[in-house]
Amino acid sequence: MQVIAAFCGIYFKKCYGYSGQPVLAMPSTVTAFSVKIAFPGEAAMELFIAREVMAEWNARNALEQKRILLPLNCEAAREHSPCDLLVAFFCNSPGEPGAQVEQSEEEIESQLREGRPALIYFSEARIDLKGSHLLQDGVIDEFKKRYMTATIDSYGDEKEFRAKFARHLDATVATHEHFKFEAAAPAAPAVAEPKPLDPRRTGPLSPWAQTILIEACDDFEGYIGRIKVGGMLRIQANGKQLVEQDSPGSIAKWEAAFDELLTGEYIRDAGCNGQLFQISTKGFEFLKTLGKSPVGYIAELGGM
Repeated sequence: MQVIAAFCGIYFKKCYGYSGQPVLAMPSTVTAFSVKIAFPGEAAMELFIAREVMAEWNARNALEQKRILLPLNCEAAREHSPCDLLVAFFCNSPGEPGAQVEQSEEEIESQLREGRPALIYFSEARIDLKGSHLLQDGVIDEFKKRYMTATIDSYGDEKEFRAKFARHLDATVATHEHFKFEAAAPAAPAVAEPKPLDPRRTGPLSPWAQTILIEACDDFEGYIGRIKVGGMLRIQANGKQLVEQDSPGSIAKWEAAFDELLTGEYIRDAGCNGQLFQISTKGFEFLKTLGKSPVGYIAELGGM
């Protein structure tokens, strides 16, 4: 768990298909909770669904509750450092469970020993721990006896898993002692005004357009939020509000920078009535020339 200063001026309820209207709020500080997803078997779809559900939880609750769930990337998830929430799947491929299952069980034991929550799921549609094609009756009961403080359940398909995980996640964050925290400190100020660059080094984009792209590159999902209401403009990336003030000159400068990215196809429309955008393949190629690489699951996918 860590307290981070982040501008939550525009938080979109458009995360992996969850639609809604953008919510406006004042700058605030949020507490971030790390989530590790362990899957010793073939659980690629479950991994994707778990991240979707957490993104939807953030969209619904982050502004009001001042806390956010941050799934660890693959490299961080392989480390044995503590996490705030452990989510484990047992969907093994045929054959012996092997060392990967033992490692997952060690992580569960360590997580619970430290008083941290764990959500454990068994797939009824795939292969269980003993190599059977149907989940054996005693497996879940055995785990419930061994890990009494964990939430343990099974699911027949991906739709059932999504519903159960969403319900368990809500209950865990709302009731588990580990998710209770003191009031956060005041928020950090908005991002500083970019310094003018040497025109010979600016390349095809202005300094402000580059700033938007760079901040979005450091975001887990590569998203950029933009909303304009009357004389107010908000452009947000990586949890930062980029428009430093609502003066006509500032708005014109940042709006031109955003249009520069959109018309140049460095970003693409990601929905939410034209208010949510994501870095395009061309944008990632340009970022490489600046020595920037994507983070989070986009890095795992090799960019967009």
